[in-house]
Formats: sequence, C-alpha cells, structure tokens
Amino acid sequence: MLLFDFFDVLTSRFFYAADTFPSRFFYVLDLFGTMSFAFSGAIRVIDRSPDIVGMLILASATAVGGAVLRDTILNRDVIVMIDPMYSVMILLSVIVTFFFPSKLLRSDKLFQYFDAVGLGVFSGVTASVAWGTFQMNPISVIMIACFGGCAGGVVRDLVIQKPTVILSNELVVTPVILGAISLMVTESLGYGELAGFIAAVLVCTTLRIIAIITNLRFPRIMQVEKHQ
Repeated sequence: MLLFDFFDVLTSRFFYAADTFPSRFFYVLDLFGTMSFAFSGAIRVIDRSPDIVGMLILASATAVGGAVLRDTILNRDVIVMIDPMYSVMILLSVIVTFFFPSKLLRSDKLFQYFDAVGLGVFSGVTASVAWGTFQMNPISVIMIACFGGCAGGVVRDLVIQKPTVILSNELVVTPVILGAISLMVTESLGYGELAGFIAAVLVCTTLRIIAIITNLRFPRIMQVEKHQ
C-alpha cells in the first residue's frame, strides 16, 4: 500500500501540468519540446567554448523563452517557473552537451533538428490552448502559435549575436502556420483536441525537417542598391 501511495504522489507531482491540457500526453510532449529547445541552445553556443554556467543560461533562455511568452499572452500560470521538471530537462540537456560536445557536433544540422522538434511542440501547444480554451479567431491563433514557437530561438540567436533563423531565409514560420491550420481543421472536423494537437506537431515538425534536409527555401528579395 505504501508503494502505491508513493507512486500516486510521484506521478501527481510529475504530471503537475496535466490539468492544463486534455491529457498527460500534452504535458510529456511539452517537456520534450523544452528539452529539445534546450539542446538547440546548448549546441548553438558550443563554438564559443562557454563554461557550463554560460551554456545553462543560454539553454534556459532558449527553452523557456517561448513558454513564458506563450503563458503570458494567454494569461496562464507560467508553468516553467512552477514545475521543476522543466528545469530538470534543461539541466540534463546542458550536462549531456557539455560533456559530449564532439559527439553532438558530428552533424552540422543537429541543432536545427532539435530546434524543429521544439518548434513543433511549442507552436502546437500554443495553438491548441488558444483555439480550444480561448476560442480565438484563426488569424490570432496562427499569430500566437508563431510567437510561442519562435520566441525561444530568437532569444537564443540574439543573445549570442548570430543571425536569427527566422530571418535567414529558412522555412521556419511557414511550418508553424500550416501546423496551426491543420490543428484548427482537424478539430473543426470533429476529431478532438488531442488529434488536432498531434496533427499540428507532426505537420510543423515534418515540414521543418524536410526543409532542413532539402535546403528548401522561399525566393528572397534581391539586394537593392540605394540611389543617392
């Protein structure tokens, strides 16, 4: 009996944010997205040879930037500041990156893959909450999904003074938009909130990874010379 009581206490603490989303699945994926963004922040700064504290600061800014903005805009409790599991995910990501940097750098696009997963999860969570809880109009859902998904990466790149990914002619915002649209369409067809969330994450993450692998980009404006 004591073992079962301990298990109930442990799971109730671990799934602190379960009542925020339709199921614990949302919470677990949110943790996974946080860890993915933390990895992307830690890997992104390896070439600067930071100490572990500097790497932890950047990984934290990357991982919680979108979540804090998301919860602030949606007027929700800032869960990453309450639930210690988010901090645990960030710390584990930094430890692995700090002690095994050469293995993580074997792929020059690895940070982009982690970024893609974090982008899909965070934008999916944001769109799901905005659409299902607050009944926002579709345009607002898309905009907030972009904010929630991209904020962490923007903070990361600004802090280390590298070109921001969303302004480097890469397909980043477009997958978020299509993911949010797929969520709203799926739920409008009656498949439920969880199905809509999964659709958003899969569409956004898959399109982003395809863009990374194939170097798919939109045509960009040619450099215009200023006339005196």
